[in-house]
Amino acid sequence: MLYAITDIETTGSYASGNSIIEIGICVHDGKQVVREYHTLLDPGVRLPPFITALTNINDDMLDSAPTFPQIADELEEVLEGTVFVAHNVSFDYSFIRAEFAAIGRNWNSKRLCTVRLARKAFPGHRSYSLGNVCTMLGINNEAAHRALGDARAAKEVFEKCIAVLDESEINKMISRITGEVHLPPNLDKKEYDALPERAGVYFLLNEKGKPIYIGKARNLKKRVKQHFTTASEGKRNQDFMRQIHHVSFEETGTELIALLLEDYEIRKHWPEHNRAQKKQAEQVHLIAYYDQAGYHRLAIQTGNKFVASYKTFSTKFAARTWLMDMASEFQLDMRLLGLDMFDIYAEADAIEVHNDKLANALEAMQQREPSFIIKDKGRTAGEYSYIVIANGKLRGYSFLQDDIHQEEAIHDALKLLPSTETNASIMAAICERERLKNEAHSA
Repeated sequence: MLYAITDIETTGSYASGNSIIEIGICVHDGKQVVREYHTLLDPGVRLPPFITALTNINDDMLDSAPTFPQIADELEEVLEGTVFVAHNVSFDYSFIRAEFAAIGRNWNSKRLCTVRLARKAFPGHRSYSLGNVCTMLGINNEAAHRALGDARAAKEVFEKCIAVLDESEINKMISRITGEVHLPPNLDKKEYDALPERAGVYFLLNEKGKPIYIGKARNLKKRVKQHFTTASEGKRNQDFMRQIHHVSFEETGTELIALLLEDYEIRKHWPEHNRAQKKQAEQVHLIAYYDQAGYHRLAIQTGNKFVASYKTFSTKFAARTWLMDMASEFQLDMRLLGLDMFDIYAEADAIEVHNDKLANALEAMQQREPSFIIKDKGRTAGEYSYIVIANGKLRGYSFLQDDIHQEEAIHDALKLLPSTETNASIMAAICERERLKNEAHSA
């Protein structure tokens, strides 16, 4: 088997929007280097000053260098039939793949990461950057931050790793880009392997153990795997992968509890990679207020920003239906409930009369809000989960062994959850289903 141990220098830190300016490759047969390849590349743009400072490559050096299309055939021939190897392989791989894609070629290769090799062969070190690994293993890199110098250093890391690892262990780390797991370089594979194929909430953590992304899943292993089977070349995804040092999880037994717990944990930690991704569906709230004349009024308000609402509905139609039913039963003026905006005060009840009638109506309606417990499977055999809804609002959930019917035991073990716009909307939908189910049973 041949290994193309590669390093590149680039105009920036992510493949989309940046270009390669230097490639160095050591082709290795598992025993020794059988070929070296090196070239500078003209990116077609002026170099950022910090790149020149880091690499000592300047614009003058690149003016006479070939472009990537000019060396594409030669490079493809060098890489053909090899396992692509690099230190933090996803970075180098994404750039070369993007350069080939730009000229209409779909380049794909097996790949192997020397960061992961070093972590496996020499565990227990805080950092596995190329410089730190070289220091740890006594490798002298006289041309750091130059492609061929770093490729040669990665070659020595590769040799020291394969000297202590079984061939079967190395083969397990080799994979293809499509559909297979490529773990972040700083994530211990044991943590990924420990993920269960059951419902729960997962936490992707940075080096300090702080959540940078929180998600829920019906199948934790499958969902987390999806994060690591993409080959995004964007800065956001590459930065995200580099930040991940740990993964933890909490099993929930059901996807519904996972959804509720995910909402709670996101609001507790506000992970940086959740903020742009969690877009709440538009909520429907019933709000109460006093107008300038002193009338206590109700109105339907939509939006995904949580407000101090009296009640939340899953749809605007459900909200209007609820208001109309209350107005009819308690003889309330619909115009003061936001249902009719014409002649708002014409022949209306006196302020005190209306306000008393509305207060009594709201209290009566609140007492009618359903209170029930949703029983479902637990996290293990013999365990059950219980979600408690009191007067239409979520209180929390609990897990109990055996089939316990005593509400006192369920409430004693309850994990309380605060009311949010997300779980209020979920509860509104659940309560509506419960109401329709009860109506069907009583019919």
